[in-house]
Amino acid sequence: MPVENEKRQAAGVPSFVLSYAPKVWLQSQDPYYPSDIGAQLAHTKPKINFVEVAGAPNPLTLDNLASLNALGGQSVYLTSVDDVTKNPAWLNGVKPDTSGKTNGATSCAVIVNDHGAGNVDAYYMYFYAFDVGNTVLGQEVGNHVGDWEHNMIRFKNGIPQAVW
Repeated sequence: MPVENEKRQAAGVPSFVLSYAPKVWLQSQDPYYPSDIGAQLAHTKPKINFVEVAGAPNPLTLDNLASLNALGGQSVYLTSVDDVTKNPAWLNGVKPDTSGKTNGATSCAVIVNDHGAGNVDAYYMYFYAFDVGNTVLGQEVGNHVGDWEHNMIRFKNGIPQAVW
């Protein structure tokens, strides 16, 4: 990592990023909930050109995932070890409790980009094991396994300026 980027890394997430964190409401009829990233990895295997990557860690975890960079880098992709057309339970995610927490699951991440001079972008990322696509001209398209949804708040001196 370049030295100039190391200097910009904060020791933690600024309090204003947490104070202004968005609240997310889920559609009550949606059977798919935010998902545990680690559970997703446990049900996948890495491949390159449809061939399993030799020497890859098994099982994949958040702690060893980066090791795939040395085994093919950008050519590596993850594919399910389960037949997803049979709707395995892990695709459904973790139903949030009444306070909105997905207990026992790491289903979100916050990424903070400090541009300096009081300008900070905070990305609030939400992970879903499965996402149902839209219906277009009577045909369902776009269903996919593994989906990151997000929004971003731009701050100036700790005050929200814009939301995407």
